[in-house]
Amino acid sequence: MPSVFLLTLGCPKNEADSDSFAGCFSAAGWEIVDNSEKADLLLLNTCAFIQPAVEESLEAIAEAVEWKNCKTGRKLILAGCLPGRFRNDDSGGLEDFDLITGPGDNAALMKYLSASVSAGPVPVESIYHRYLKISEGCSNNCSYCTIPLIRGHREDRSFEDILLDAGHLVEQGALEIGIVGQDTGSWRSSRGGVSQLVSHLAFKFPHIWFRLYYIHPAHFPNEFPVLIEKYANIMPYIDMPIQHVSNTVLERMGRHYTEEYLRNMFESFDKSDTELAVRTTVIVGYPGETDTDFDRLIGFLSDYDCLRTISAFPYWPEEGTREYSRNTADDLPGPDTVQSRLMGIGDVSDKLYMIRAERIEGKVIEVLADTAELGHGRLDAPVVDGACIFDRVVEPGQIIKCRVSECFGSEMLVEVLQ
Repeated sequence: MPSVFLLTLGCPKNEADSDSFAGCFSAAGWEIVDNSEKADLLLLNTCAFIQPAVEESLEAIAEAVEWKNCKTGRKLILAGCLPGRFRNDDSGGLEDFDLITGPGDNAALMKYLSASVSAGPVPVESIYHRYLKISEGCSNNCSYCTIPLIRGHREDRSFEDILLDAGHLVEQGALEIGIVGQDTGSWRSSRGGVSQLVSHLAFKFPHIWFRLYYIHPAHFPNEFPVLIEKYANIMPYIDMPIQHVSNTVLERMGRHYTEEYLRNMFESFDKSDTELAVRTTVIVGYPGETDTDFDRLIGFLSDYDCLRTISAFPYWPEEGTREYSRNTADDLPGPDTVQSRLMGIGDVSDKLYMIRAERIEGKVIEVLADTAELGHGRLDAPVVDGACIFDRVVEPGQIIKCRVSECFGSEMLVEVLQ
């Protein structure tokens, strides 16, 4: 039986794509292996959202080509966002690849494998927490963003296809399913929006944790906090990339909301009967961002109890975006200013972790055991947020009652109670 190793770079959406690729290989009679040295073929699923991701993908390509050349007969596939963003112009230099295909292009892979049907998603990374993609692409056209260039405009998957894939994930042992897409709040079908979809999944699979990712603030489903109160298996977690709060910066970004809008929303989160955890991302050093703009951002991030995790990124001028075409080099804050602002966001984040520690130490929480030593709770997403460190070895793939003994920044030491 031929064997394949899939290496995934980037975000959970790419992880969902890799699981789908693995399903294509499985249907074609290939064995999925966990080490490239065991493999006859390596599929590299790349990221290219911003320049550092492109550089990481290029480094991985160099290593993959070296892997291929070490042994006669090895095959190499380049997939994902890098070839999705930078199309083959037939200028050469790609001879080492046996197939080049864009993000989530199962049809091209199936044709290469001479297979007619996929087996559905097959786990490549974790068995216990999986990602379920409900849409492809994005139609928001934010000024800085490369996603429409890479994945095109938003196309929603059908309710039936999503439900079918969810069933596969549950059958394969998933305990948590993350709902992902570039703009999950905009998903629609004849049976309703994303709230109806998630509530149906929660009702159909009552023992599975469901977590909703990538909610654009302008498309937040207002009824979602009510669903969290109704269904214990919908995590009280809101992944919402606000990017900024200054109205001047938001308008230039093309985000289509205001600071007042965000404040009203976050105030409602703080007033919710259920404790909500919000994870957000922000961009600092955006063209035209002044000290006053940044101070407004810092003030906002310091004002709300619901904020749990903040990820800050410097602005990267990406070719092909509207912001790049404005030739705004003179508007860019200097590198020292950007670094200082990133450190300022880090200080706010550290304070949030301290506040969380005061609230949660000594409390009993549920933890999903991702491994024998580590897990994550209901208020933290796997991988991207803080981990729970067990005080003893446990059996992975179960939800365990634990008492929080001590917090260390984003991580928690927990005492296993069962």
